[in-house]
Amino acid sequence: MIMHIDGNSFYAACERVFRPDLYHSPIAVLSNNDGIIIALNAECKNLGFKRGDVFYQVKHSLEKNRVQIFSSNYTLYADMSARMNLIYNRFASEVEAYSIDESFLFFPSWNNADYTEIGHNIKTAVTKETGIPVSIGIAPNKTLAKMCNSLAKKRAGLCNWQELNQDEELKHYSAGDVWGVGPSKAAFLKKHGITTAFALKHYPPDKAKKHMTITGYRTVQELNGKQVIDRIEDTPHQVVSVSRSFQTAVYELDDIITALSEYTQEAVKRIRSENLSCRYITVYLMTNAYAGGEQYFNQMSAEVSSPSAYLPEITAVANELLKKIYRPNYKYRKVMIALTGLTNETHPQLDLFDDHRNIVKLNEPLMKTFDKINDRYGRGTIKLACGLTGNKPADNKTDPWLLKRDYLSPRYTTKIEEIPLIY
Repeated sequence: MIMHIDGNSFYAACERVFRPDLYHSPIAVLSNNDGIIIALNAECKNLGFKRGDVFYQVKHSLEKNRVQIFSSNYTLYADMSARMNLIYNRFASEVEAYSIDESFLFFPSWNNADYTEIGHNIKTAVTKETGIPVSIGIAPNKTLAKMCNSLAKKRAGLCNWQELNQDEELKHYSAGDVWGVGPSKAAFLKKHGITTAFALKHYPPDKAKKHMTITGYRTVQELNGKQVIDRIEDTPHQVVSVSRSFQTAVYELDDIITALSEYTQEAVKRIRSENLSCRYITVYLMTNAYAGGEQYFNQMSAEVSSPSAYLPEITAVANELLKKIYRPNYKYRKVMIALTGLTNETHPQLDLFDDHRNIVKLNEPLMKTFDKINDRYGRGTIKLACGLTGNKPADNKTDPWLLKRDYLSPRYTTKIEEIPLIY
């Protein structure tokens, strides 16, 4: 048996855990640079706001309706997610963290197990220990568990497939809402008269495989009660890229180098976490296409002599690429780094005549120490010096390339200085 557990309005719920005064208040969470609404709770949805609303266009209306606004606090959300998965692991032999707010729990096929009671116990434990409300769907496979989770949101937060009139539920469930059926497949099915999950269940398997690929074929099988979608194994990335829009226009090369160095460190951290190395480094630089004035966009790539995950080397190459494509007097809005040609060549043969490559490999223990310190004390605890000229603005304003997060809440669970005070 499989349980699918989903944190209800997860980002908003995380913000409300440490703000009990907002228990019945509408909450909206914004994207990076406070651009659009990416999450909102039921109270906010009932006011007519929706995901994807452009913040500056609805800001006045949000304030008028007393909606509590938060910048996305991914440090807090990730930590709360990890705490929830720790609880799940107390109950289930296997747990797959599907996303930051969703997990699949795998249980043996016990003959006399009361899975509904187990679900209630998990739901109670999560709410008591984290304050996050969850919905739980219970079914023999992932597709039906996801469907039951959707049904659970209107049924006190828990739904067990075995306790339903199954065909009746499928007749009232849209085929387009079935897990694995995207917009294009939903349009195809509708064109052929298949609008419900019940009709999709009876779609001939050979046609499903031909017209909906192997994913659609598996979906049809799972709607018939079979378990064919296994745990999703992590697969190495083909490309890792990091970019963010600056909160204001940036003119100076030094500021852009600082931003690029930060992004490069994040990109290298990601490939190192998968024991990967990169062969190609690409840097992109661009102005704001939606702003007035002259526009500029450029990119440049370089190949390293052999696959590398050595931060100083990759940073040096990226900075040199940036210097070559930078042009003065433009209002830059974004810089991006992309690492490609990824390989799991973690133990390449050293070259007797390549002193630089040998130094890189011999410094691997240094990089591991670097990673451990940042993992333990937080991202950016230590970082590479950027070689800046030191021409900082005299008014001590925030670096213009940093993310705009005017409504950021404290990192309650991961930063000792930001632990809430009780009087």
